[in-house]
Amino acid sequence: MKKGGPVLKRLLRYGLPYRRVFGAAVLGMVLVAAAETGFAALLKPIMDGGFIEPDADIIAWTPFLLIGVFAVRTVGAFLDQYSIAWVARKVVFDVRSEVFGRVIRLPAAYYDRQSSATLVSKLIFDIEQIATACTNACRTLIKDSLVAIGLLTWMFFISWQLTLIFLAVTPVVALIIREASRRFRVTSGNIQSSVGVIAHVSKEIFQGHKIVKAYGGYDYVQEIFSQANRGNRRQFMRRALVAAASVPLLFFLVGTSVAMIVYLSISGVASVFVTAGTFVSYIGSVLMLMGPIKRLGRVNEFIQSGIAAAQSAFAVLDEEEEFRGGELDGSGLAGRVEFKNVSFGYDDEERPVVDGLSFLIEPGQVVALVGASGSGKSTVASLLMGFYKCRSGQVLIDDEPLERYDLRELRQHIALVTQEAVLFDDTIRNNIRFGSDVDDNNVDDAMQAAHVTSFSDNPSDGHEMRVGEQGGRLSGGQRQRVSIARALVKDAHILVFDEATSALDNVLESQVWSSIKHLTKGRTSLVIAHRLTSVADADCIHVLDAGRIVESGDHATLIERHGPYARLYKSQAIDADRSTSGADSQ
Repeated sequence: MKKGGPVLKRLLRYGLPYRRVFGAAVLGMVLVAAAETGFAALLKPIMDGGFIEPDADIIAWTPFLLIGVFAVRTVGAFLDQYSIAWVARKVVFDVRSEVFGRVIRLPAAYYDRQSSATLVSKLIFDIEQIATACTNACRTLIKDSLVAIGLLTWMFFISWQLTLIFLAVTPVVALIIREASRRFRVTSGNIQSSVGVIAHVSKEIFQGHKIVKAYGGYDYVQEIFSQANRGNRRQFMRRALVAAASVPLLFFLVGTSVAMIVYLSISGVASVFVTAGTFVSYIGSVLMLMGPIKRLGRVNEFIQSGIAAAQSAFAVLDEEEEFRGGELDGSGLAGRVEFKNVSFGYDDEERPVVDGLSFLIEPGQVVALVGASGSGKSTVASLLMGFYKCRSGQVLIDDEPLERYDLRELRQHIALVTQEAVLFDDTIRNNIRFGSDVDDNNVDDAMQAAHVTSFSDNPSDGHEMRVGEQGGRLSGGQRQRVSIARALVKDAHILVFDEATSALDNVLESQVWSSIKHLTKGRTSLVIAHRLTSVADADCIHVLDAGRIVESGDHATLIERHGPYARLYKSQAIDADRSTSGADSQ
């Protein structure tokens, strides 16, 4: 892992816009340090003028001086704690917002490599560690350093000889802090990785709870989670070991110096340097220095945790955003789509998923892609949406390469319905109008066309119900219909239906497709389907096998050829008859 200096500098830049508030925090820290040093300095006149040789003025003024010292400390502590917390939360807010904004703009290939749970862990846990660095670390590093400097200055003023003895252990302390810093950085990074593993494992198990219950996999998933949990515990204990060993060791070294100073003082060897009052003030300063030394000994734990968290966040920010494309915005599209000798594989070393694919969709045509699972149908939809770049060949829209279009603008003119209906934990109506600035009348028309109105006896109330996480409160067919309505309300030039009605029964599928056909007139439509009954009316059907087109034509022509399409159609018809016969016999 690279050293944390550049990362820390980059993180500190996020605090520059809030330097005035940070200045208030530093002012508070200065006041606290001054009050701490002032209290130690007051011990000398209190002892000498209050106990050894009583002085009426000192006795009279001591309460007011002490009240003044504690008042200054109170004001300083408030400024310090509140201001630094304000800056820390603003920095976390900014970093988290920036990371989220970058993640949603990363290419689809990045999501193929990263689990969503790991990304959530980065967004929540990792970035939260930055707040710890900004609060605990900054306050300790600045305030306790100021307190230490103030107390050491006073100690030098009282007896520079004894103070040099006290500081004799400084080189050893520096070595301990340096080694602890390195180990803290390593363990902090490992802890964040282990939290990501726990998040990933937990999410998969929670989402698959029905399978866990159905197959009695409780012990199996418990062991998987326990492994991740044990890994997290081991990493935390390694960091705890470093903290538990380094801070007491620092205290032991400082205590050795204190013991030497006390011995020199009470044995009379150093009596020429100190009086009773200066001795009490000096020892008081040393004892007050213990707290800052202890916290400064742990500051690397906070700093390295923050650096490791910042590295995790910056690694995301340094990822290259999805290719934005060119200058064309897609306005006024006719909707002509052409694939010219396109090849693509999810891994450059793998056999292409799409291999030399070429076909044309004229404006207003409905073209279907059919074939067995794994033949590359859904990949074609992803390439048309610009989610991935072709390995070779070109995807053309209105005779212009896809790369010449601004993809974010172009996608406003393409509606996509995927096999897996993706819904957000919001109302049905808001899911349908997601990303589209449309009025309620258009939403109602799309609902009617996709048969969403049948969800509830009271359609108005039903459309305001929340669908739950991933649409869990709806059936598979209901989720798919909401997804179809979302595509229809977009009023796009190009429609892409990727197994859009796979979750619907035959009767409802026929009704939905009847509505879709009415609303897609004049629009270019690419239909990807496994059930061939949904594509029988397509203008052209392409049969894919291993990423290549092996047969093309309309439904009637392909049936007459008795080729792959006819065999697949016959197979599905036999399966449908068997299902019907089985249902009738029950």
